[in-house]
Amino acid sequence: MDYTEWGKNYLDEANALKERIAPLKRELKTAEREAAPLLFRRIVLLEEMYLDCLHTGKYLIKRAKI
Repeated sequence: MDYTEWGKNYLDEANALKERIAPLKRELKTAEREAAPLLFRRIVLLEEMYLDCLHTGKYLIKRAKI
């Protein structure tokens, strides 16, 4: 596997995470008081994973061009 392919895999995973986050944010707007903190924590964790994948993917693709 080369850097470009590896980077694209990370970007694909970032997109999958982003798609998973959107419905959770909508759900958070109507969540019960007890469930809201847990849902918010889950969203934050997924957003951190999304950003990690996004930055790593971009870095690997940039690295392939060097």
